[in-house]
Amino acid sequence: AAIDFLLLAQGHGCEDFDGMCCFNLSDHSESIYQSIALMKKNLEKIQKDISPWDKW
Repeated sequence: AAIDFLLLAQGHGCEDFDGMCCFNLSDHSESIYQSIALMKKNLEKIQKDISPWDKW
């Protein structure tokens, strides 16, 4: 089961390794690596706005 999970986490399914998987893991979600990359990209866009009125 651990090998199945690791293969799936790296983007491989049971079809890539004929007969090596002991159960069927269906993954319909986005890759965790793609999600992390998207979050990092969006975090870079966060800015703090400073109003000129705040300095008065």
